[in-house]
Amino acid sequence: MTRRLLRYPMALLASVLMLLLVSGCGGSGGSGITLVAITISPDQPVNLTAGDTLQFNATGTYSNGTAGDLTGSVKWSSIVPAAATITAGGLVTASASVGTSPNTTISATYNGLSSNSTDLTVVAPGTNIFSENWSTTGSPTGVAVASFRNVSSSGNVYVTDSTNNLLRVYDASGAPITSWSTVGEPHGVAIDPHNNLYVIDISNNLLRKFNNTGSAGTPPSWSTTGSPSGVAVTVDYSTGIVYVYVTDSLNNLVRKYDSNGNIITSWPTTGTPSGVAVDSSGNVYVTDITNSLLRKYTSDGIQTTFWSTTGFAYSVALDFSGNVYVTDYTKELIRKYDSSGNQTATKTLLWPTTGGLPYEPYGVALDALGNVYVTDLSNNYIHKYLPL
Repeated sequence: MTRRLLRYPMALLASVLMLLLVSGCGGSGGSGITLVAITISPDQPVNLTAGDTLQFNATGTYSNGTAGDLTGSVKWSSIVPAAATITAGGLVTASASVGTSPNTTISATYNGLSSNSTDLTVVAPGTNIFSENWSTTGSPTGVAVASFRNVSSSGNVYVTDSTNNLLRVYDASGAPITSWSTVGEPHGVAIDPHNNLYVIDISNNLLRKFNNTGSAGTPPSWSTTGSPSGVAVTVDYSTGIVYVYVTDSLNNLVRKYDSNGNIITSWPTTGTPSGVAVDSSGNVYVTDITNSLLRKYTSDGIQTTFWSTTGFAYSVALDFSGNVYVTDYTKELIRKYDSSGNQTATKTLLWPTTGGLPYEPYGVALDALGNVYVTDLSNNYIHKYLPL
């Protein structure tokens, strides 16, 4: 009897030791499953302003084809700590001043495996980190980039052409891919994690829905009442529900829908709402063009704060770190704020040739690497900036 009772604890101990052995070899919890690769993102060269931060993430790929988040488990490294340091959680902080070593490389290791590496350059505050621009036919208004976090995205850039009633698609270098008719006059545009496009049709007061090949979505459109202007999309990753926010500049409202066009709620705004964006916590940022303000609301429409943007605040976008980007239509600027309203940078919209032509920064969007895309309405250009 005594031997029979002891047999099970010994078997349990053996099982525990085996699990620990598999885990220590990079296993994902199943027998024989091992970690085969580590990928960090961003995985392309990054420019970071001195003193700013940027979150890096690590993903592990296993021998059975599955993947998992290793951001908090890997050992992070910056080969030149004087240029930028990185925490155990993957948060990079650029040196507060640009010294003799403004460049570094970020990488990660785990259980003997090394990741890819990402080159990072630290630039001085106020530097116009201009990347490139490309010409569009017609009048570019809204812009969106396929760059949802944790979702496989193409990085394609979607631009509404209000003159020709088209949605134009470019790759990240500005090469045209395709275009399709939006029927009425397109204005704002947003993309969801399923690569559905939501386009404001200001001539018919509709929100039109397309898939990423231009076919009409389900539903193909719905009435927004009033005069729709800006559109933003967010997703609750715990439920998978996609929410669509639309500003109604005629009735001074923000309307919240699900992706099927069902109204969930709406709330009044003071002044005239134009651009709209939503952060990862569900906070809603709305530009008020009448009062030159940016207003911040909860997802239920309770205003929590607001701040002056100076000039004519038109469109708004967010990066993954919660920074807020606003186009100032009259002063020809892009303004960058933290989530509390502290202005951290401004960039003057650049024209590729001389001549002193006026600029009209209209729509703004960011990709997963923090590059900033701005539509220039008067010159029919898209301007691309490296991370501000």
